[in-house]
Amino acid sequence: MLTAALLMVTGASFADDAAAAAKSLSVHTFTFKYKDADKAAAMIKPLLSAEGSMSIQPSTNALVVTDRTENLRAITKTLTEFDAAPQAFRLVVRLVAASRVEGNPPKVADELRDIAPKLAMLRFNSLEDLGSADVVGREGDPGIVTLPSGYRADFKFGEYDPASDSIKVSDFHLSKLQSEQLTSLLKTTLNLRIGQTYIVGATKAPQSQRALMIVLVARK
Repeated sequence: MLTAALLMVTGASFADDAAAAAKSLSVHTFTFKYKDADKAAAMIKPLLSAEGSMSIQPSTNALVVTDRTENLRAITKTLTEFDAAPQAFRLVVRLVAASRVEGNPPKVADELRDIAPKLAMLRFNSLEDLGSADVVGREGDPGIVTLPSGYRADFKFGEYDPASDSIKVSDFHLSKLQSEQLTSLLKTTLNLRIGQTYIVGATKAPQSQRALMIVLVARK
């Protein structure tokens, strides 16, 4: 009889603890104006406690979060900063015809001397400027670059990541107008750290003596 009594008391204690935990939980609904609720859910998942939960409301682009009060404070701060208005950025796009020249003095245009050392690491020592453009847009905006040399670049400004101070450039597609038709040359997606120079090359073969270089710099 004593053992049974102790089990009953213990069971009641567990029930009381569960009830207390349930009472300590709060529910908050976050409705997003600029960002997607599913991306917000992925962001705060590591912040949830063991008792926490969340559900996405696609029709209202909202996120319902249930958790302890102290956790909800941190989640609220994170989501408030996340749901910011799209920021404006500037993408500088430069195209360079690069080649490996032996015997003759290499040719480097004055406006390309800043990137010449980087391309020299790839043994390209003759550089020709094919044009450049600055494109300004906000997160989510499309961008188009059309150069007199016949080259065209289409892309989309992605989301800015403050943790890495970088912006995603999605679906960057470089093409060239040839015989009144656009020929696709390169398709890629890039994460560009603000202020850093990135160089992407396109060649017909890995050992080619000529290459088309796309130089990209993202700025705020």
